[in-house]
Amino acid sequence: MIGFIFSEDFLLSSVMFALPIVFAAFAALISNRAGIVNINIEGSMSVAAVCGTLVSHFTNSWVLGLLTAAAVGVLMSLLLALAALRLRTDSFLSGIALNTLATGLSVYVLYAVLGVKGDSSAAAAVAIPKISIPVLRDIPVIGKLLFDQSVLFYVAILAAIFLSFLLRRTKLGTEIKATGFNPAVAESVGIRTRVVKVKALIICGVFAGLGGAFLSMSYLQYFSAGMVAGRGFIGIAAEAMGLGSPWRTAFFSLLFGAVDYFSVGAQTVLTFPYELLNTLPYLMTIAALVIYAVINKNKKEK
Repeated sequence: MIGFIFSEDFLLSSVMFALPIVFAAFAALISNRAGIVNINIEGSMSVAAVCGTLVSHFTNSWVLGLLTAAAVGVLMSLLLALAALRLRTDSFLSGIALNTLATGLSVYVLYAVLGVKGDSSAAAAVAIPKISIPVLRDIPVIGKLLFDQSVLFYVAILAAIFLSFLLRRTKLGTEIKATGFNPAVAESVGIRTRVVKVKALIICGVFAGLGGAFLSMSYLQYFSAGMVAGRGFIGIAAEAMGLGSPWRTAFFSLLFGAVDYFSVGAQTVLTFPYELLNTLPYLMTIAALVIYAVINKNKKEK
């Protein structure tokens, strides 16, 4: 067991399992900082995954597939913006409705295009390539981790840098934080909070789309119904533990990814029923949210 946990394979696989959670967590971070609880991230990832896969297959271009996934993620976020900001519905309930819509919509798109309802393996996606740097990839332990990875691994690093810069150094970042903290005060100093929230949701949608694209164009090369498997919600939990910091959010996403892979990989070295191991990521999500709630409550009482 110890050898399994501290192996290079465990490290590499944990990062691979963590990447969709990282993008989901970044999506949750930017929307939450703008004061919108977006639980539609799960559904956005699902629809983005199927659309990105199909476009990449029929155009024979992973770039167009990736751009399509990001655009679909934005579209799903704009639907939430329409419901919550224009029609003034509850954003949480609207997110639930959109997640339900996404579950059926992703299967419908698959059936409408390919005539199947399970997966798109008959029309494989063009895989998002790896960036492999000779010599550096042969460095022990960290070589393959840092220099032999999917394009989206490096995009995730750039996304963390982008979010840190956006929130700390830009006017839009200041407006997003002000809007999320106290929209009435933000309005009083001339910030158009509705516009700011829409911009935040657009960025949120891009990240959700990238997370979906990773699952269907890198982790696998096809879409399968239910493949998101709660990673959108786990990303929301990772963001809550990260307390609004992109780097802390990325760290907790990696931690969730490690637990997610452990629940799969440990089935070969442990005698526990695999059904019990498969519950570990969700049990950790619940535990993390409980810990976050307790810490947050204690801070408010002081």
